[in-house]
Amino acid sequence: MSKTAKHTWIIGASAGIGAALAQSLAKKGEVICLSARSEEGLLKVQESLSGQEHMVQPFDASDKDALARAHQQIRKEWPRIDRVIFMAGLYTPTSFGEIDLKDAEKIISVNLTSVFYLIETILPEMKMQDNTQEKGQIAICASVAGYVGLPNSQPYGASKAGLINLIESLKAEVGDVLDIKMISPGFVETRLTEKNDFDMPARISAKEAGDIIAKQLDSKKFEIHFPKRFTYVMKIISNLPYWLYFHVAQKMR
Repeated sequence: MSKTAKHTWIIGASAGIGAALAQSLAKKGEVICLSARSEEGLLKVQESLSGQEHMVQPFDASDKDALARAHQQIRKEWPRIDRVIFMAGLYTPTSFGEIDLKDAEKIISVNLTSVFYLIETILPEMKMQDNTQEKGQIAICASVAGYVGLPNSQPYGASKAGLINLIESLKAEVGDVLDIKMISPGFVETRLTEKNDFDMPARISAKEAGDIIAKQLDSKKFEIHFPKRFTYVMKIISNLPYWLYFHVAQKMR
């Protein structure tokens, strides 16, 4: 195993943005560990990657014991973990009064609770390991859906709003020793957005999203958000006074 290449663990890499990001980073010469629930999907992505040293560690992100076992196995095979990128997520478009509560629990478990599991598993070691060239990195995928409460966006929106708060807290606590990144996509063509039956402005492909993230991971930015022609509009909306915001939001129903 190469000791000079950057070693990157991507969780949620069997499809969509995570898979595209793995392909982009592999082209840059990084060694990738692919994780998600679907081993079959991971193996297909592994076959598409440039380079020969990549590995697959399938597990359910919401299973903290399985996550810990995967982490231990990676550490046996790698000299270090330079960055961990969390891209896993679940989404079901629903409205209040129609929410399947078991589905809501699973969405919150994968989108939010599993990130707590991940951080508590990897943080002690990543803070202590010797990354002589640069800081270790933890990058977590939130969403512009977490910027502000929108109609028909729960429980996904709530899980992503909580995740934004979590990432900000993580940056405030350990940003001096680790590079913390928040990834905030707008609409991207994936299996999740295929569920939407409404117009998705400024939608981009998963490959475009993966290339954008790969390019900006090594920047000094805290937040990687895209496409900017959409995300800046959402930032403006999220900063409106409530009386004006609710006037706008009710027109989105």
